[in-house]
Amino acid sequence: MRVEDLKNYGRPYSETLAEIPRPVQKLIKKESYKVVRGHLGLMGTLHLLLLTWKEKKRLGATDLKPIRQRGLTSEFFIRYIIQNTAIFSAMTKIRGMNESLIIHRDIMDHIAGPMNEAILPPLRELQGFEDTFKAFRDYLMALFAAEKNAGLHDFEVVEDSEKSIAVNVTYCAFCEIPRLCGIVDACEPGCYSDEVFFPGFLAVLGIRFVRTKTLARGGDCCDYRFEKIQESPSSSRTR
Repeated sequence: MRVEDLKNYGRPYSETLAEIPRPVQKLIKKESYKVVRGHLGLMGTLHLLLLTWKEKKRLGATDLKPIRQRGLTSEFFIRYIIQNTAIFSAMTKIRGMNESLIIHRDIMDHIAGPMNEAILPPLRELQGFEDTFKAFRDYLMALFAAEKNAGLHDFEVVEDSEKSIAVNVTYCAFCEIPRLCGIVDACEPGCYSDEVFFPGFLAVLGIRFVRTKTLARGGDCCDYRFEKIQESPSSSRTR
């Protein structure tokens, strides 16, 4: 298999998000609801739904011309981020910022796995490459290029070698839309979901995921770094 044949190679998140299989979408909604109800109870959850509807209407009036000028044309993606921002805003109005962040992190603990697994190539396919780090590196760079073309990210590669790659994301539509809505913290759970999913996923491939700051948390960039720490177990066995 070639890297180019891997699932969703060279496609931006704004496209692949819309194609998550329905059973996975149902699982994500079910798990999210269970977490929210566990924190808020039935009446609190109903209050959240009503307030989210109001917030979605309010945030829908936000001027998003700046993100469209950067090339973002996916209305599905824009609606998705507005919806998540509205939920976060409603939760904050009910429970305050700190508890809202805790609840949303709890949600991500439950859904980051199935959501990312529905989009990324299966581990077994990445493990089939002789050099899993190079395969992942090539896949990652095609993803970043596609995301830039789609108006989702701007980035600079600050290191690229046989054992590590470091990319600084200097603009992120995931963060910019909530910022334009006046609720930049609504992006933080998305940052956290990376930290839930990628360390374990990549460790199987012998790759370490490192990030020390993000735009949503006040950094000047999101400093992604991926390091080759060893041969993947599967590659070693096949030689």
